[in-house]
Amino acid sequence: MTTSVTQLALRLSPKAVYKFSNYYFCRPEVEAALMGLADSSQADFIYLAADAAVGKTHLSIALLDEYQQQNKRAIYLSFKELLTTAEPAVLQDLDVYQLVCFDNVDLIAGKSDWEEALFHAFNRLKAANAQIVMTAKQSPAGLSLSLPDLASRLATALIFQLPEMTDEEKQAALIKQAKFKGLELDEATAQYLLRQSGRDMHNLMQVLDELDKASLRAQRRLTIPFIRDVTAL
Repeated sequence: MTTSVTQLALRLSPKAVYKFSNYYFCRPEVEAALMGLADSSQADFIYLAADAAVGKTHLSIALLDEYQQQNKRAIYLSFKELLTTAEPAVLQDLDVYQLVCFDNVDLIAGKSDWEEALFHAFNRLKAANAQIVMTAKQSPAGLSLSLPDLASRLATALIFQLPEMTDEEKQAALIKQAKFKGLELDEATAQYLLRQSGRDMHNLMQVLDELDKASLRAQRRLTIPFIRDVTAL
């Protein structure tokens, strides 16, 4: 049985909170463009290209949250989930939404039925004056789509290539996320986490979640000795 769009739930970790306020923007122009889209003052189609763990999903869901805070109709759809839970027909009735976020578009490249479904969904959304966000690992030109008409549609987006974060930017992102959780994380401690926990942002955020819980239990600040005791790094 095909999953309907109304059945699609946003499956997030209960610990995951995706907001613009807890995302570290390396490029101010990306923040300006997304906020402009959120208040309907700028581009109506934005495409974010980036490697894993840069924040494409975070930004998509943060934008969804901004819309829902304004009582606007919005939906987030990840092709990573759709490809295993639904059929292409699930994209037929999306024009009832004012914003649709399509995450992981690169996963449908070469899948003609999904490409065609997205092409028609895009046309219906544009006709309804909806706003669209798409994310993928590659830019539209690098997707190797089998449907030229879809490729030409995606090329009309305001396209941003999100760069890999530097170590300094990852430290700043950790500090900002910690502050959002109500934790104090200084620069030296953030540097320690980077050295000892690796530089993958997904892993670093998971470590920060565990430290958040441990800090609450022990009623202790995030210091290097405390982190060393908790994580046995």
